[in-house]
Amino acid sequence: MNSLERIGTVIQGGLPDRVPCMPFMLGASRRVYGVTYAEWAQDGEIAAKSQLMAQDLLGYDGLAAVMDLSVEAGGFGQEIIFPLEDTPHPNYSNPLIKSPDDYAKIERIDPTVAPRMKEVIKYCDILMTERGDTQPVFTLAYGPLAILGMMAGAEKVLYHTIKYKEEVKAGLEIVTDVMLDYIKALGATGVHGIMFDTLYSSQCIMSRDSWMELEGPCVARMADAIREAGAMVMIHNCGTGPYMDVQIETMKPVAMSLAEIPDDCSNWPEAKEKWGDKTVLVGAVSPAQFAFLGTPEEMKEECKRFIDMMAAGGNYMLALGCEFPPNAPLVNAVAMLEAAELYGQYK
Repeated sequence: MNSLERIGTVIQGGLPDRVPCMPFMLGASRRVYGVTYAEWAQDGEIAAKSQLMAQDLLGYDGLAAVMDLSVEAGGFGQEIIFPLEDTPHPNYSNPLIKSPDDYAKIERIDPTVAPRMKEVIKYCDILMTERGDTQPVFTLAYGPLAILGMMAGAEKVLYHTIKYKEEVKAGLEIVTDVMLDYIKALGATGVHGIMFDTLYSSQCIMSRDSWMELEGPCVARMADAIREAGAMVMIHNCGTGPYMDVQIETMKPVAMSLAEIPDDCSNWPEAKEKWGDKTVLVGAVSPAQFAFLGTPEEMKEECKRFIDMMAAGGNYMLALGCEFPPNAPLVNAVAMLEAAELYGQYK
């Protein structure tokens, strides 16, 4: 089986030749191509060539046309800092949203010309042209509330959701409308899946009811737009205690990537039993403990542990709980694939 057949079989409820293996190789791929992080994060062609070369070298399943979580905020005008060898981030000393009144002043933009949003579209287009017939290609759309957090600061936007809820809702409406256009443009590349990052839908950020009131309606509209574009809806949530019930209710994802055990479960086997028939579960090997700090042998053992806990009966894909750390040893990505090949036969 090729990777497209392997992952497609899992999503359709079948049992492929082995468990798919996705280390979520993003910025780390620049090291294979030999460019700086700053170059990689601002050029869709360089990012695509890096991703293709990294997959050729490391052999993992699936291609992630993802840069970082500041792409959309930068498109709206937030100043972004580009470290030479680390992940871009907003200039936290110069937030675009400085007061509650600024939410309604967010400019509606065209994502096909916004600085890095257009580069992600290019990134998707190149990967689909080069590998779309054998590799599933997916990209990422950040949740609207988290985008506001990138433009105001997470602490401030959470405070505003309590004290200035209507102002925040006005900002969410503007951002969501632009994201709908962005999804349409991403879908036009033929990309197989668009993954939401719904970090705020977890116990470590805000309450279930607050998330449902504020971001839930926004991502429900965005999920419908993904399906209309012909792509699969996927979710990534690396927060502590993610709310599986409301995320599945609002977005109806085919797959959900997690880093932590859901809020209504006590362990991973319980999570598989409770939610494994509702969506494909993806994860949740620790990027810090095993990809960054671990040895290849430790990575293999942890991957085997997750396969033993989660793979029986299907509806599971082996992955890190979040992005492969940009400066982690690449041999640990190889170790993931070796573990999938050694231990990844479904029972």
